Amino acid sequence: MQEQKLLDIVSRRADLEEGAEGVRLLLREVYRSKRIGTKELAYRTYLPVPVVAAVRRELEKEGLIKRDRGAVLTDEGLMFVRDQLGFIYEDRVMCPTCDGKTITVPERFMPLKEQLELKLARRPKPLPEIDQTHGTPETALLRALYMMEKGDLEGRNILFLGDDDLTSIAVGLMKAARDVSVVDIDSRVLNAIEESAKNEGFDYSCIQHDLRDPLPEALLNRYDVVFTDPPYTLNGLTLFLSRAVTSLRRGRGAVIYLAFAHQPPRRMLMAQKIINTMGLILTERHLRFNRYEGAEILANTTSLMRLETTDQSSPLVAGRFDGKLYTGEITRTVRTYRCRCGESVRVGAEERLQTVQDLKRLGCVKCGKKKGFQIVEKKKLKDDMLQRLTLREYKWSDFPIVLGFEREVAELSFPSSPILDEKIHRLKLERAVSRTPEGLKVAVLDDEVAGWLWLKTEKDRSTDERFGYVKSIVVRKNLRLQGFGRALLKEAEKHFHRKGVSRVDLIVSATNHIAEAFFEGAGYRREHSTMRKRLMQED
Repeated sequence: MQEQKLLDIVSRRADLEEGAEGVRLLLREVYRSKRIGTKELAYRTYLPVPVVAAVRRELEKEGLIKRDRGAVLTDEGLMFVRDQLGFIYEDRVMCPTCDGKTITVPERFMPLKEQLELKLARRPKPLPEIDQTHGTPETALLRALYMMEKGDLEGRNILFLGDDDLTSIAVGLMKAARDVSVVDIDSRVLNAIEESAKNEGFDYSCIQHDLRDPLPEALLNRYDVVFTDPPYTLNGLTLFLSRAVTSLRRGRGAVIYLAFAHQPPRRMLMAQKIINTMGLILTERHLRFNRYEGAEILANTTSLMRLETTDQSSPLVAGRFDGKLYTGEITRTVRTYRCRCGESVRVGAEERLQTVQDLKRLGCVKCGKKKGFQIVEKKKLKDDMLQRLTLREYKWSDFPIVLGFEREVAELSFPSSPILDEKIHRLKLERAVSRTPEGLKVAVLDDEVAGWLWLKTEKDRSTDERFGYVKSIVVRKNLRLQGFGRALLKEAEKHFHRKGVSRVDLIVSATNHIAEAFFEGAGYRREHSTMRKRLMQED
């Protein structure tokens, strides 16, 4: 189909992970709106502003869109969307009052909104380096009202894991929760909350704590509801949800409110797997529920999810987390913006201006204007540490460290009966060294052992097919969730490719949820499962 080919071409040129359907959605919103700005278009399509701008430029090249105080379909574009894509209706049938949130602020709660506007105006400046961006006062109140509507406010013990939006103050003004606690890494945020709580007579518990460390014992298994708006990274999601699970009362029916940005399909799928793997049920999701004063790349909006615990809920991260957490750590990006005066300004990692908000606040270095910037280039910086990672063959001087790796693998793979005996592990390694030493690889970072690969080539007894088998793949604990595991897996696949092997197998315990999510993210699929039942002795 000609129209599908054109949509595919545009999506590839714009590097749009949503593919042709993403381009179709964007065209549909332009058609329905007749004229629409880039930020509003991003808001309507759930795509980041730079991505929308890239797609719009490609559609302009194809002659389907032009700019006239916003994006407008050309005559050719109008004919294309009607004749080729079959667009007919321009109507919007979503409730214009709530815009899909399902709730609004009733008249009796309007005074609370006015109070919140005054209190939130005194919030400390957000810190982009820890992914802070302030939600609007209306968003804070809508969150509290939504919790009330779902029965998660009145008489509940509520914990906020991070609260630079001061949603806890909105909850306090409702005067319905039994107990409210706030955990945040930023003492400025806690001071602002404590001051407002004191002025209103709230008895709040505010705890300064870095969630990379497990929660204090006093906060474990005591809350009915957790609200969190974590860093919009998969590591941030995993860590904050893990801490939320540990803080909630045991059993089914405890609730987590999760504010999270819309993600491209692959990352959204991983986010869903993280939620499922922790034994959490997604009961509701409202797109564009949260509005922010910052987060302009996300069109100032994110979704709100309501999750419930089950009897199988458990955290993916139980101990200390040493990986990268925030967006700037994981995706180190430099964007080049062009001012209307022609000056180009670099914004991002290792630059004087870290965010586009900094650029708009300080203005163009040449003309001083604070508006009218157009993004012209986006570049991801390579991770220096990953570039320094090397592989070498195993040496017996590595044995103490490798023994620790193999014991950890045994405990994760066979938690009820792990093999920890040093002699057994030494014997297995001696056999491997004598038979296939090239399959034993040690990862080194700055002259220190950073990881371990144990690779074997096997033959399928049913088909006689030769296949690669990843017996062990381990990264040092303080380097996990930073891309090193993926780098080792790629090296393993290269190893098998050189041996003429096109199939790679590995075994993951059903209880090792982090490894399961990791391998699925790398394209591995479960083909067989070992199921086991312990039979009771008959009387």
